[in-house]
Parts: sequence; C-alpha cells; structure tokens
Amino acid sequence: MKKLRILAIVMAAVLTLAVLVSCGGKTETPSGSDAPAGPDAPADEVKGAMDEHGYYKVFVPEGYTLKHEDVFGDESPKSFNINNDESSFDYFMFNMYDEDNATSSVDMTKEMNDGAADVTLDLDGVKWTGVAYESLGIACFSLYADFDGNFVLVSGAGNAYDSAIVKTVLGSLEVNVTE
Repeated sequence: MKKLRILAIVMAAVLTLAVLVSCGGKTETPSGSDAPAGPDAPADEVKGAMDEHGYYKVFVPEGYTLKHEDVFGDESPKSFNINNDESSFDYFMFNMYDEDNATSSVDMTKEMNDGAADVTLDLDGVKWTGVAYESLGIACFSLYADFDGNFVLVSGAGNAYDSAIVKTVLGSLEVNVTE
C-alpha cells in the first residue's frame, strides 16, 4: 500500500511538471476575470457537446477534442485530456486522485509558480479549489473537486480559471465511479 501511495505522489509530481513545462517557466498572478479568458461568450453560449470517457461525462467545446489518454499516452478510466485542435497551449487534463494527492499536487503547483493565487469556483454546488497563474502570457490553473470521495484534479492552460469556457467544462462534469 505504501508503494502505491509513493507511486501516486510521484505520478502527481510528474503530471505537475508536465503542466509547468507546457505553460513555461515565469509566472504572474492573473487578475481574475481580467486574465486571458478564451472566449468572451457567456457560459450558456459556449458551443459543443457532451462526451464520455471512463468514469466521466463532460462537455467538450467546439474546436476541442477529448483524448482518451493522459499526458503519457496511457488510457485509464481515471484520466483524460481535452485539447484545443489548434493550440497545444490550450487544454484541460483530468485525473482522479485521493484527497491527499489532489491537494498536494495543487500545493506543489503553487510552490513552483511564484505569484500563483489561491482560487475557488462554486459551480452547481461543486466547489473547485486550487491555484491560478499566468505563464508567458498564458493563463494556467490547477483545481480539484470532491465527487463523493473521488477527487478530480483538473490542470489547464489557455483559459483563465474563471472564464466562460472553463466554467462550462467544469460545471458539466459528471463522475460515476462503479467498481
């Protein structure tokens, strides 16, 4: 059991480093809604369709593709990516962890990005907690939420954590873990 916990922590660290590499190095705190925000359309005007993978059902905006694997190309019911078809710096990475690994991943992201701001979103009764920052002019975030004891960590770049597109994607997320 201890080996699995260590492996999970190492995987969370590697995932966080992958996000940092893709977001660049230097960071600044975004100023909420004034940070780069992707589409300016209200959430109800973001177009796309629901899609499914593993334990998840989620809204995928037009121009994005749900990839059924994680950043390493491994397929698991616990992780997937939504990538902008035209920009490798515009994506969402979803992973399921236990609470300790989700919070430690966000804490590590904050430590590695000077100026990262603590942020929260409450979307349809689901509280998302994490950090937001800007790197090389690109808005980045790492947020987690509790879905009945299953903690979903979402790391993203290309849209501010509080933009319409992020709120639409995260607000649509349904998690159904059956084992």
